[in-house]
Amino acid sequence: MARVNILQRVKAAEGWANIALKRDTRGRIKWPSNGRYLIEWREAGKRLRQAAGETPADALEAQKRKRLELEAAQSGLEVSGLEEEERLPLTKVIESFLKDIKTFRKPSTHQKYEYILGLFSEYVAPKSDARDITGEDIKKFLAWRKSKGFDPGTTLYTDRVILHNFFNKLGIDNPLKDVPRLPKFRKRPVAYPDAELKKFFGACDEWEKAFFSLILATGLRRGEMQTLHWADLDLVHHRVHVTAKPQYGFLPKDWEERTVPFSSEVAEILRKHPRVPGCQLVFPSPKSHLNYRFLHERCKEIATRAGLDKDEWHLHRFRDTAATRWLRAGIDVRTVQVWLGHESLATTQKYLEPSKETEKKLDKMKLPF
Repeated sequence: MARVNILQRVKAAEGWANIALKRDTRGRIKWPSNGRYLIEWREAGKRLRQAAGETPADALEAQKRKRLELEAAQSGLEVSGLEEEERLPLTKVIESFLKDIKTFRKPSTHQKYEYILGLFSEYVAPKSDARDITGEDIKKFLAWRKSKGFDPGTTLYTDRVILHNFFNKLGIDNPLKDVPRLPKFRKRPVAYPDAELKKFFGACDEWEKAFFSLILATGLRRGEMQTLHWADLDLVHHRVHVTAKPQYGFLPKDWEERTVPFSSEVAEILRKHPRVPGCQLVFPSPKSHLNYRFLHERCKEIATRAGLDKDEWHLHRFRDTAATRWLRAGIDVRTVQVWLGHESLATTQKYLEPSKETEKKLDKMKLPF
């Protein structure tokens, strides 16, 4: 086999340098998380190099191609191999697939697909052609993800769906047909009890009180709160309008805009909430732009100040709490479905769980003897 080495191009103190890739005890390449790669070979006693892309799959594809060229030349044959249109380089078909996802799906979906497909491409190296991927490769990938602590019924279920959709799009024999379907598991929603909410709001400043009052009163999702404009709030009629925001790449889940009412108490809190000059956002970050981490970290900080377990406090759980409070207050499930923006009634019905206070009433019910 013709010798073709892969090198990494790195920035050193004295300039750029080409270094050999490190290997583990089994001789497998330890791929760096990012970098630029070169391939290196010899012809007629001369050492030659060529750029080989920015991902492990690109580098391996370039190495494979150059080996074929060198071996063909040594045998006196013309380089033919697979015609370009017959080959399916994994990185290139992933890139093409992600363009469609970016065009037709939400940014968060694109981000998820991009991460999982990139991770898969690195995991199956040195395989670099989509046709070479087998069901065993995918089983091993999912098993590796499980070994990292990810749940089969949630995270791994999504991983399998992403890979299935990707290989389906290629129009080839889908290797997922040999991978058993994973049962989808939905965790039971958990609502914050009033006693803990009282402690939480007691530790809020005025800005935080406005944000968490609105999310608790309306059950808006993270992205809906994050992209909320002042024009979406009707403080006279106590309404919030959930609308698409193309400028942020935001679309409501299930592509459905909706209106959710809130109380006069919440409206009064929002009237006192300060506006940032020149900014349409109701709850911008300190730099007046979108920043999910800022909202997430603020929730954790408040929980810590309130003496609560910060690991139990999440933005989405306020939505779960809103739905639970509505249903326990006697609002019918169909109305709650509309307010939450659920496409399926079954999704809303998962909130129909008895409260701990209701369960305590069982102690008062005596057996008839």
